[in-house]
Amino acid sequence: MRESKDAMTGPWIDVRMRWRAGMVAVVWAVLLGVVALLRPLSSARTSPGARLSVTLALGLGVAGSALLASLKGRGQAATLAFYAFLCLAVDALGQVLAPLGWPVWPLMALLVAAVAVAEGQLHALGVAALATLLAAADAAAAGFTTWKAALAGGFGYVALAFAIHHALLGEKRRLVTLRAELARLTSGLEQLDTDAGAGPVTGVRAALRQASEDGRRARQLDRAAELDAALLRLTRVARTAIDAHGVLYFDLDHERASAVLRASDIAEPVRTETVSPLSADPFAFVLDRRQSFYATDFKRLLWALPYYRGEVRIGSLLAVPVLTGDVAAGVLIADKLETQAFTGREPGLLAELAEMAAETILQMRASLSREELGAEFKAVYDVSHRLTATLDVIPIRGLLLRSALDLVPAVESATIVLVDNPPTRYRVEEAYGWVKEFEGREVALAERTWTSWVLRSAEEPYLLDDVAGGRERMPVLVLDEGWGRAESLLALPLKARRQTLGALVLTGRRGAFDASALRVLGILADQGAAALFSWRQMELEKEQAVRDGLTDLYNRREFNKLLQKTLANADRQGGGFALLMFDIDHFKKLNDTYGHPAGDAAIRNTAQVLERHLRQGDHAARYGGEEFAAILPGANEAGALQLAERVREAIASSRVVFEGARLNVTVSLGVAVWPADGSDQEGLLAAADRALYAAKQAGRNRVVSASTLRAPDLQPSR
Repeated sequence: MRESKDAMTGPWIDVRMRWRAGMVAVVWAVLLGVVALLRPLSSARTSPGARLSVTLALGLGVAGSALLASLKGRGQAATLAFYAFLCLAVDALGQVLAPLGWPVWPLMALLVAAVAVAEGQLHALGVAALATLLAAADAAAAGFTTWKAALAGGFGYVALAFAIHHALLGEKRRLVTLRAELARLTSGLEQLDTDAGAGPVTGVRAALRQASEDGRRARQLDRAAELDAALLRLTRVARTAIDAHGVLYFDLDHERASAVLRASDIAEPVRTETVSPLSADPFAFVLDRRQSFYATDFKRLLWALPYYRGEVRIGSLLAVPVLTGDVAAGVLIADKLETQAFTGREPGLLAELAEMAAETILQMRASLSREELGAEFKAVYDVSHRLTATLDVIPIRGLLLRSALDLVPAVESATIVLVDNPPTRYRVEEAYGWVKEFEGREVALAERTWTSWVLRSAEEPYLLDDVAGGRERMPVLVLDEGWGRAESLLALPLKARRQTLGALVLTGRRGAFDASALRVLGILADQGAAALFSWRQMELEKEQAVRDGLTDLYNRREFNKLLQKTLANADRQGGGFALLMFDIDHFKKLNDTYGHPAGDAAIRNTAQVLERHLRQGDHAARYGGEEFAAILPGANEAGALQLAERVREAIASSRVVFEGARLNVTVSLGVAVWPADGSDQEGLLAAADRALYAAKQAGRNRVVSASTLRAPDLQPSR
C-alpha cells in the first residue's frame, strides 16, 4: 500500500535519468543557439526545408524542456534549458516578423522580467546575456548598421534583470519585517504586560480579557438572545424537515407550574405571550410520563390550542419532551392540519431535534454558570452564532478554520479533517500552513498518525507539547509529511451524539497552546461539531426522501425527475440514452406461496443485482411494487439490450434463499431508446412499458426492445 502511494506521488523519472535528460536538453539548446546566430529564419538563402527543421527542433526543445522542468525535484540543467529554449523561441518569432517591421524586444524584455521574478538574478542574467548575443547576431546580419540599437538592447536587458532583482529583494525585506512585527503583536504581549505576577499574556488571553471588559454587563442578555436565536433556527429547521403547519418550543417553569412560549415558526398568527398551565395537555402528559404526546382527530383539544389567536382546525399534534438530564426543561410541539399526519421517520426526527435543543440549553447553562469563562464565550460568540446558522459543509469548514486561526495567532499550521461514513478513513479538507500541500489527501484510520489516533481514541482535546521528543514518534497528519515539522500539537475531536465526525488539528511552537486557548478552541470545536452534525442529518434526510426504504434505489418521484433531467440534457447536447423497465415474473404467486417477507427478499436481491451491473452515471429506481426502471445515459439500443440481457441472466442465476427454501426469481425486461422510441418523457415510458408487456406475453424471462413492436391498439395492463 505504501509503495503504491509513493509511486503515485513521486517523480516518474528517477534522479539519474532526469540529470542526463537535463544535460541533453542543455546541449540541444546550445546547438540551436549556435544555429540561431546564423539567423536561418530571416535569411533568404535558407531553404524552406531547413526553416521547417529549425522550427521543429525548436518546438521539440521547448516542449521537452518544459516537461523536464515541471517534474518534481527538477535539476538546474532542465530549468536553464527551458529558459534558453524560450529565449530562442522569442528570437525565432522576431526573425519571422522582422520583414514586417515588428520589433521583438518588448517580448524579450517581458521574458527577462518574468524569469527575474520567477527564478532569481542568475537565471535572469543568463537569459539577458543570450538575448544580447542574439541581438548582436541581428546587427551582424545587417552589416552592423544597427549596432547601437543592439548595444542599447543588451544593456537594457541586463539592467532590467538587476532592477527587478533588487526591487524584489527590497520587497522581501519589507515583508519579512512586517511578518515579524505581526508575529510579535499576535503571538504574545509579554513585553507590554505591567502585571508581572499574572504570568505571560498571550494574544488569545489579551483579546479575551478585552472582550470580557467590554461585554461583561451584557453577557447574560447576550446568552439569552443567543439561545432564543438558536431555538428559533431549530423550529425553522424542524418545520421544514417534517413539513409541519407549525413548530413551537415552550420553556417549562416548574416553580410557577406554567409553560412559556419561547420560539415558534408557524403559518398562523400566534399569541407570543402564551403561558399555559402545566396541568393541561400536552404538557401534563409529557411531564408525567417523560414520553412524547400524540393526538389526532381530537377536536376538543386540537381546535382550541391556547397559542393560536382564534380557532385553527388542527388535525394532528406531536409534543416531544426536551430533557436536560432528568428534568424536562421544555417541550417541542409540531402540528399539522391533516389527521394521522405524523408518519414514517417524522416522530423520530422531531425527537432528535428535541435532543439538539436540550444540548443547546445545557451548553448555555454551562456558559452562564462559569463566570471565569465569560471572556472565552464572548470571543467565540459570533463564530458559534454563524456556525449554528450555516447549513452547508464548505462554509462550516472554512469558518471553523479561520476562527481557530483568529483566536490563536501562534498557529503554524491548521487543518480540518472529516471522517467518512462508515468510518474507515479521514480526508484533509481545509488547511493552512505547511499542511496545505496535503489538502484533499485521504488517510486510512488504521495508519499510525496522531490524527488517526485522536479520531479513534480521544474523547477530549489532546495536547502534545513535544511532538518530536515523545516516546511515541508518529507523523501528525500523513505518513510522508516528514519529521520535525511540528513542535507542539493540539487536536480537538469534532464529536456530536457520540459520533466522531472529524477533528480540528493545529500545530505550533512549544508552548503555543495555553489553557485559555484550549478552552476557547474546545468550545469552538463543539459548536463546529454541532453544525457539522446538523448538516449531515439534513443531507441524510434529503437522501432518504428520494430513496426507496426497502431497496435503497431511487423512488418513483425522484426517478421521474432524473428522467426529465436526462431527457433535457440529451436534447440540449444532441446525445441519446436508453430506458429499461422490468418486473419480477409471477411475483403474486411468490407472495401467495412464501409470504410477503419472501417477496421483500426477492425485491432486495433484484435491486442488488441491478446495481452491480449498472455503469457509473446510470440511475436505477424501484418504480412501484415489484417493478424497476433504469436510465442509461449515452447508451444506444444495442448496448442497452446487452446490459438488459446480462441483468436478466444474473437475476435468474442468483440464489435467493428464504427460510431454507430457494426462490427461483426471473424478470421480464423492456427496452426503449430516446428519441427513436419516444421523443418525450411520457412517450418513452409508454414505449418501455409496451416492450415489458410484450416480454410478459412472449413467455416471460426475456428482453424485448420497443423498436421491434408495432404501435399497440390497446394499452398494456398488468
